[in-house]
Amino acid sequence: MNATTTLILGGGFGGIVTANTLRGLLPAEHKIVLIDKSATFNIGATKTWIMLGERTPEQVTHNLSALSNRGIGFVQAEVQKIDPVKREVVTSKKTLCGDFLVLALGADMNLGKVPGLEAAAQTFYTLDGALRLCEVLPKFDRGELVMLIPATPFKCPPGPYEAAMLLHEYFTKRGHSDKIKLSIHTVEPTPMGTAGPQMGQFIRGEMQKRDIALHTQRRCKSIDVTSRRITFEDGSTAPFDLLIAIPPHEAPLPVRAAGLTDASGWIPVDPKTLKTSVDRVYAIGDLCKVSLPGRFKPEMPLVLPKAGVFAEAHGRVVAHQIAAAALGKTPSEVYDGKGYCYIEMGDRQALKGDGEFFALPHPYMNAQSPDTAMYEAKFAWAEDWVRRYL
Repeated sequence: MNATTTLILGGGFGGIVTANTLRGLLPAEHKIVLIDKSATFNIGATKTWIMLGERTPEQVTHNLSALSNRGIGFVQAEVQKIDPVKREVVTSKKTLCGDFLVLALGADMNLGKVPGLEAAAQTFYTLDGALRLCEVLPKFDRGELVMLIPATPFKCPPGPYEAAMLLHEYFTKRGHSDKIKLSIHTVEPTPMGTAGPQMGQFIRGEMQKRDIALHTQRRCKSIDVTSRRITFEDGSTAPFDLLIAIPPHEAPLPVRAAGLTDASGWIPVDPKTLKTSVDRVYAIGDLCKVSLPGRFKPEMPLVLPKAGVFAEAHGRVVAHQIAAAALGKTPSEVYDGKGYCYIEMGDRQALKGDGEFFALPHPYMNAQSPDTAMYEAKFAWAEDWVRRYL
């Protein structure tokens, strides 16, 4: 058995889980190296807590250098070029080459893809953005607050709707709910469409209960910063006093330049093994495109949503795939298409949805009724995840 080196590009959910799982499956002589431009990691679900002032960045940020205590090498550097055939990676510090390559760089967020959006909008989808919103929200006490979803796919499909419900509670507690009009304008046909019409209808109902206007199939054309107005492709417009946007997502430039993406802009992979078209190269998490076998409409193919729990599951599967190959064994672990999410509703209530995304004739998600136990379970999940992997 020859010693191997596995390079893992990206220190998010998928990359961290791949590294930890693989370390537990292979002897110490097999090197595992994780590369990320950031020295730290934070769970995406914590950003609404930052936005609302319920947590500080220090409370939700964790150092990736802790991986070295687990027998995992960590290189803080920016990935500049990827040669998937050679499994060679050029970084801002050095060039590395591996026997196995795991692409887990996630999605870049680009507000600049919509004219005027970057200058006009706040966002909670980045840690810096959530911090800025934490400073803005206490000063906002009247007017039109618009949540804009200008493009799909985006990670954490329930995120904008969860944030809207939490913002409704935030302003209600401050006595401003009658002076602030909340609305969501989304390009989606329905909220959380891949989870099925039942989940979409549930979200619609929760928005209606809170007088949050929901406008679907609204394709944004541009934003006028001066007049504070959104223009949509059908010619309609919407005014705003505070605009919160979900940034358009795209694969990082080195990934696109490597020639692995398809017309969707993401890397197609085998749904069960997460293998790319190149031998010993895997793509996981937000970066990959996992086609689903089922459909709600015959003419509309579906892909797996982007979320941390899926990246985590991908990471475990890929670790088993790599370990089996390194040890000369037949891999047995495959991805089963299952996933879940917690959605906070406000008032210390949350629901948990469990999804079967490889199900036929179409995916489905079962959602438990919101309660305090699920709210507490979400916090426990986040804390437990960090304990297990960092």
